[in-house]
Amino acid sequence: MWSADTAFSRAAVPALDRALSDARYLGDLERLAAFESAWTASPEPALPALHAAVAAAQFLSPLGAPAPASRQIDLVLSFLRLHEEPAAADSRQRRARAAIVATLEGLSSASRAHDDAPLEVHGLAALVRRWIEEQTFAIDDEETADPAALQLLDDEAAPYGAFDSLTIVGFVEGEWPERPLRNIFYSSALLKSLGWPSEQDWRAAAEARFLDLLSSPASEVALSAPTLDDEALVEVSSLVDEVPRAGLSTVARAPSPAGRLFIDEALAIEPVSLDRLEPASRSWAELRMSRSDRGEPVFHGQAGARPSRAWSVSALETYLDCPFKFYAQRVLRLEEEPDDEEVMDPRRQGQFAHEVFEDFFNRWAASGRQAVTPGNLAEAREMFEQVVDESLGALSPTEAPLERTRLLGSSAAAGLGEAVLRMEAERPIGVVARLLEHRLEGEFTIETEAGPRVVRLNGKADRIDLLEDGTFRLIDYKLGWPPAKARALQLPIYGLCAEQRLSRDTGRRWTLGEAAYLAFKGPKRVVPLFSAADRDRTLREAQQRLADAIDGIERGDFPPHPHDVYRCDTCTYSAVCRTDYVGDV
Repeated sequence: MWSADTAFSRAAVPALDRALSDARYLGDLERLAAFESAWTASPEPALPALHAAVAAAQFLSPLGAPAPASRQIDLVLSFLRLHEEPAAADSRQRRARAAIVATLEGLSSASRAHDDAPLEVHGLAALVRRWIEEQTFAIDDEETADPAALQLLDDEAAPYGAFDSLTIVGFVEGEWPERPLRNIFYSSALLKSLGWPSEQDWRAAAEARFLDLLSSPASEVALSAPTLDDEALVEVSSLVDEVPRAGLSTVARAPSPAGRLFIDEALAIEPVSLDRLEPASRSWAELRMSRSDRGEPVFHGQAGARPSRAWSVSALETYLDCPFKFYAQRVLRLEEEPDDEEVMDPRRQGQFAHEVFEDFFNRWAASGRQAVTPGNLAEAREMFEQVVDESLGALSPTEAPLERTRLLGSSAAAGLGEAVLRMEAERPIGVVARLLEHRLEGEFTIETEAGPRVVRLNGKADRIDLLEDGTFRLIDYKLGWPPAKARALQLPIYGLCAEQRLSRDTGRRWTLGEAAYLAFKGPKRVVPLFSAADRDRTLREAQQRLADAIDGIERGDFPPHPHDVYRCDTCTYSAVCRTDYVGDV
C-alpha cells in the first residue's frame, strides 16, 4: 500500500485521471479500491497515483458521515500535517499554508467552545471555504524590515497606519465613494423619521472619511484613476472636488519614465526584457523568444508536403470540418480527451447502433425474408425489439435504458428503428440483396474540374440495398444531426465507389438511385442526400471537395480553420490548437 514516504511521478496523475475517466468513475470509495486490486495484475502507469488516491480517500473517509465539526476539522489538520513538506522553498507558499492551518485551528477551537454541531464533508467544505476567503496573509519578515516595501490596504484600514507616502488607486466614480444601497421596501420619509441617515448625510460622512484619508500620510498623497476599466470608459470620482478642502499643497511631478514596473510590461514592451523573471521562467522565456517568426507558414498550419496514400472517406470529411483537427487526429494520432460521464460517448453509441441494425438485418435475411413491406412490418418491429433487448445485456444499467429509448422510442417520439423500418416499407421497389457494413477499398475514378482522376480510398458503407430495378439505395445511420448537404462527403463518395465496385464484382451495372441519412436528431428522421433533379450536381460537387481535401493534405496544409468556429468550444483538441489563429488564414 501507498504511504506518506512513497513517491510517484507527476505523469502518474494525468495517467490516473485518464484511466478513471475511461472506466467511467464518478465517485465511491469501494469502486476506487476495486480498481486498485484489478489494475495490480497488469502494469499500469497510473498505479502509484491510484495507491495514493485510495490511501488518501480511506484516511479522509470519516468526513462523509456527520460528526462534530471540531473532530472533522482536526481530521483535515492531521492529514495536512502528515503530508507536510519539510521545507517549502517559496515564502509565499509557507505563509499561505500557515494561514490555512491557522484558520482551521481557529475554527476547530471555536467549534469546541461555542457550537460543535455535526457536519459532513459538504457543509465542512463550505465553512472552510468561506473562512479561507476572508483570511489575510502575514507579511514576510524580510518585507517588513524594508522601509520602502509596498503595502496594500483598504480605505478603512489606511488612516490607522503610519505612512510617509500614500497612493489612492482606482479613484473612479462608483467606487470612491461606493454607491449607497437604496431601500426598496420603505420610503425615504419613513426612514428619515426613524433616524435613518439621508443620502446627504451619507455623502457628508463619505467626504469626511476621504479628507481624513488624505491627511493621514506624513509626506505626500497621490490619486490615481484609470480611464478604461474592462474596455469601458470610467470617470474620475466626484470626490476630487473635495481635495482642496484637505489644505494640501500641490507639487508638480515630472511624468514617469516609460519604464517597466511590472513583469507583463517587461514582456509586452519592445524590446523584451527578461531580467525580472525567475531563473526557471527566464530559461523558458528565452527558449520561446528563440523560436521562428510567427509570420512564417509553419505557424499557420503548414506542415510540409506529405506522400500520397489511401485515406478513409470519414477522415477526409474531418479535414473539411477542420484541417487541424484532421492533423491532430490522423497525423499526430493524439487521443481525444474523454468525457467524464456514466453513459457511452457518441462514437461508442454509433458503434452499438450499427451492430444492432447489422444483427437485425442478418436475422431478417436468415428467416427467409429480404424486403420490409407493409405486410410484414409488424413482424419486423417485433424482431427488431427482440434484437435490441438482447443487445442491451452488454450495457451498464445506466446506458441500457437510454439506448433502448434511442432505438425503440417512447410514448413521446418514435425511435431510430421505427424510422429505418418505415422508410423501407414505404418504398415500392423491393430489395433483392443487402450489403451491411460493406467495405469499399482500393482505387476509384472521380471526375474533377481538371478531368478524371484516380484516387485511393477506403471506407465502410453502413448499408447498401440492391433493388429489383438495377439501382441501389445507400443508407448512413447518424445518431446526431445529419451533415449539411453542401459539405457532405461520405454518402455521395460511397455511392460513386459502390457503383464502380458493384459493377466490377457482379458483372451487372448498378446505379445509385437513392442515398439518405437516418438521423436521430433533427426535424426529420429520413434526410435524402439529393432529389432526382440535382443528383448529378450533388455528386459532381462532392467529387471536387474530395479532390480538394486530398490536395490540401498532400500539400501539408493543416490550418486551424474550422468550418464552424463555434465547434472550437467543444473540440477535444483545443489544448494543442492555436485557436488564436482561427480565422487568420
